[in-house]
Amino acid sequence: MAKNSIILGLTFHFFHDIIKKKLVNIMNAVLGIKSIEQNPYISSSFTPPSYPHAHDFFEISFCVKGYSLNTINGTPFPFQNGTCVILRPNDVHSLTNYDPKIYEHCDLYCFPEKFKRICNACHKDLYDAILNHESPIVFTLSNEIFNFLFDQSLLLKEMIANDNHFFETVYLSMISTILSQWIRNKIFQQNFTPEWLTELLPKLNNVKFLQKNITQIAQEIGFSLPYFSTQFKKYVGISAIKYLTRKRVHLAKDLLAKDFNLSILDISGMLGFENPSTFSKHFKQEFNLTPKEYRKISQQKLY
Repeated sequence: MAKNSIILGLTFHFFHDIIKKKLVNIMNAVLGIKSIEQNPYISSSFTPPSYPHAHDFFEISFCVKGYSLNTINGTPFPFQNGTCVILRPNDVHSLTNYDPKIYEHCDLYCFPEKFKRICNACHKDLYDAILNHESPIVFTLSNEIFNFLFDQSLLLKEMIANDNHFFETVYLSMISTILSQWIRNKIFQQNFTPEWLTELLPKLNNVKFLQKNITQIAQEIGFSLPYFSTQFKKYVGISAIKYLTRKRVHLAKDLLAKDFNLSILDISGMLGFENPSTFSKHFKQEFNLTPKEYRKISQQKLY
């Protein structure tokens, strides 16, 4: 294998900073890179960036544990245990709302030419299907596939650390397995984001839209509340109530820090909370601070 033909990333965010730096150095040595700046496709940090960014290569990620919000081309997707995403070149994405103490995911990076060869080995039309797919490619791995990939990721990490040049076999096996799972899901229409949900999720970033309660949102889609709740949890992985509450408090956090002309009462009402007490309760559960405490800290940072 030409070492520079692939970029391989195993991301385990619970690592100590010292271990992170050591693993980066190991990866550089394996890939024949003298310094990180010489290759723009490798990051010197394994902390997921919270800012929108894109690559010139494919990035395949699956969540090992914890929860985050993966926003792809403007659409937010919950990223949790067993969720897998195939990021194409120029897919703009960011990872937020995670706890670095418990969050962990694995990344596999691959340049387009090699990724196309892997796809062709699975199906002659697969590469074009992925490249031209209308919506972001996010799906759920079966328990069997997830356990296999997790074991392989540990093996791969060990092989890289020991400078074992046969690691490409494991690497290719992991990517092929993920692609096969996506094909299976596509054929049987399992674990794919339905059109109504793809259209709904971006709306949940709109403050005005979040003034609606869950019953009104269900009615707008044309679902009964019980059916909407069941379907939302099936595809998103958490209840609609919990997801909406989390979105509201995160939008409230931005407003508290950026618009000091809005009172806490104003923000509570704008985001559809029943009353300021309910708002304060959920805000503290999410950030371990009351809205008042968070605003005070935000104001102090300006001076």
